Amino acid sequence: MAKAPSSKVAALELILKRLVRSHYAVPYRDEEENALERLLALILQGTGPYSSARKAVKALRRSHANWNETRVARLFEVRGLLQGKRVGTATERAEATQEFLRRVFGLQNHLDLDWLYDATSERRERLLNSLTMTPDHVGPVLDLDAAVADGDPLPPITTDLKRLFARLGLVPSNPKDAAVKELTEPMLEGDNLYPRFLALQLQARRVCESKHPRCRQCPLLDLCPHGKKLLGNAGYQAALEDLGLKKAAGGSGKAKKGASKKSTKSSKSSKSKSS
Repeated sequence: MAKAPSSKVAALELILKRLVRSHYAVPYRDEEENALERLLALILQGTGPYSSARKAVKALRRSHANWNETRVARLFEVRGLLQGKRVGTATERAEATQEFLRRVFGLQNHLDLDWLYDATSERRERLLNSLTMTPDHVGPVLDLDAAVADGDPLPPITTDLKRLFARLGLVPSNPKDAAVKELTEPMLEGDNLYPRFLALQLQARRVCESKHPRCRQCPLLDLCPHGKKLLGNAGYQAALEDLGLKKAAGGSGKAKKGASKKSTKSSKSSKSKSS
């Protein structure tokens, strides 16, 4: 595969630096970790480290015969188990665990969620929306988990990524998968796969939406030709200033030219008086 131009690689590095958050550092799914446990860990993680949430899930799994026991246990019992394993915020995590298990059971009358990895991204998203308690990054994590489990090429080239990269001017409009893959493949691998894929997918889904992009809230606006065109020069400059990305430009070219002429006349006048 041909290497992407260094200028585009540098641009993507800057984009990722702005978008990646510490809680996007989600590891690959353990072989012993089923879909219910993966989803629970992501919920307990919130915006904290995944390792702490995973510790809580492992502690509960080893203390009960199955997850239904955790669902119907008394809250103080679940909290006590977590405290015994020195899991942080044990009370909040005990409450969230039982609430999550009750919602899953209420939706499908059982707790098996392994079907999520055979489902479409849209169907997974419907379940997450129904639960109404999952962090934003859960959807892209499950999408990646499914791709890894199926042995698909990584990272997945989604329509979201294509749209985002095209609007940022990194690839042509309506790009082929190969054009996006050329940029992403070397930069989204190993430990960088999950955090960087999550960052790009969330930017595309939550901010750079297909029909209604939220340009005025975009942390990449100063890098985006599409946003500049969409907002117009005045709106673009105002949005940049609001976002703290760049000081608003001065007056129009004509205004600057007029000011320059006045300055010249004033200078000539003062010289005439002095002579």
